[in-house]
Amino acid sequence: MNLPKKWKGLSQVWTTYWFRPAPLFNLAVCRIFIVAFQLFYLINNNYISKLFDLSALPNSQYKPLPILQLLVSPLGWNYNPPFAFLAIAFWLTLVVGLLALIGLKTNLSLIFFAVGNIFMQAYIYSFGDYHHPEALMIITLSLLALSPAGKVLSIDDLRHRIQQNIKRRRFEVFNIMTKKSVFARWSLLLVQWMFALIYLSAALSKLGKPGPGLFTLDWMNGYTLQYYLLRDGLRWGSDLGIWLGQHHTLAWIASCTAILFEGTFFLVLIFPGLIWLYIPMGAALHTGIYLTQRAPFFQYIAIYAVFIPWTSVIKTLSRRQRFARTKNKPELLYDGLCPLCIRSMTVLCYFDWVNCITYSDLEKRWLSVSEIHPEISLEACREEMHLLLPNGSVRKGFFAFREILRYLPPLWPLLVVCHFPAASTIGPKIYKFVASRRPQFDRCSYGTCSINFDDK
Repeated sequence: MNLPKKWKGLSQVWTTYWFRPAPLFNLAVCRIFIVAFQLFYLINNNYISKLFDLSALPNSQYKPLPILQLLVSPLGWNYNPPFAFLAIAFWLTLVVGLLALIGLKTNLSLIFFAVGNIFMQAYIYSFGDYHHPEALMIITLSLLALSPAGKVLSIDDLRHRIQQNIKRRRFEVFNIMTKKSVFARWSLLLVQWMFALIYLSAALSKLGKPGPGLFTLDWMNGYTLQYYLLRDGLRWGSDLGIWLGQHHTLAWIASCTAILFEGTFFLVLIFPGLIWLYIPMGAALHTGIYLTQRAPFFQYIAIYAVFIPWTSVIKTLSRRQRFARTKNKPELLYDGLCPLCIRSMTVLCYFDWVNCITYSDLEKRWLSVSEIHPEISLEACREEMHLLLPNGSVRKGFFAFREILRYLPPLWPLLVVCHFPAASTIGPKIYKFVASRRPQFDRCSYGTCSINFDDK
């Protein structure tokens, strides 16, 4: 009778570890960060030229991997795709990667992006050019494709929220950072475990030795690293590698540090707070490897994103968080009878991650607002949004929108645009043009408009 209870307890521990409710925001940030890096890597690493060079090699050098054979099986088990085929695959991969980045049909885009990367990398591997970072990146992309990585921070989610508010005929304040799912952790944890095993196996391979005895410290003597530094420095033209290879003490320190890092990295799985020590160490390690040996492990640095608790970091570091903890926040007045206004408030609230702004329906707040700000008219508030600042001043229309951007860090790039020369002249005209044509975008007030534009 005790055995089933023990198994039940283990099952609960297992489920709690892998499927404990966690913020979807963390997963979404990892999707954006990793996909953006991989897109940059594909473009900056001149992948298309590499594919072209390999396609020109004789068929005798082409040894297709099983996964590549499976992908091209409709065209033949050992089909060697021509460059035109490879180029189409490359550009389609970039397109679906961009869709995955912005979160449009997110999971489907991630699946095709992962498959495209698998196809191209398997083709390169089929000529014997094996590398570790690409394999880990492909696995990570595949896991993200199987996870709810597009549930927040995506066009899919934003469109869904807008449709919900339009259907309700009212805007409701929300915060995407509070949305959780039991499926938000498992893919990130799996990548974390792969990292720990990769580093641990690297450390053990350096410390292991043939014959009697389990371990050896020969790799840590400094001379071994000196040999690799000089060899790779001369081969790839790294002056820093050649210089470091001539200094035994520095090579010995680097050897010990590398093995200590790789052999103990698994501790971040037990003590998550150690990531703030190990991530900078890992970034420094891989940057140093590239500078001295020209081995690009930058994809590892990008995938470190899976260790970072992005929700906690943003809440802690946000310079605007103090506004979310007090009542002294800017208040945005909007026309609750206007579908376009509801859409606009939904978009702004979507990027208001730390609740910097108070959103108030004009009809519900007008009596109290008119007492505090008698200079504001109800008609003017219906024509354009008004922002009531903590210092008592008021911004309206384009200038209200520009001021709002100051409180929303994700939209700061737009703030730069809104401060371009002549923006103060052109911006209000564009705002009034859009505001005056609200009925053309949506049926204002769902058939009963709060302001008669025909009389303007």
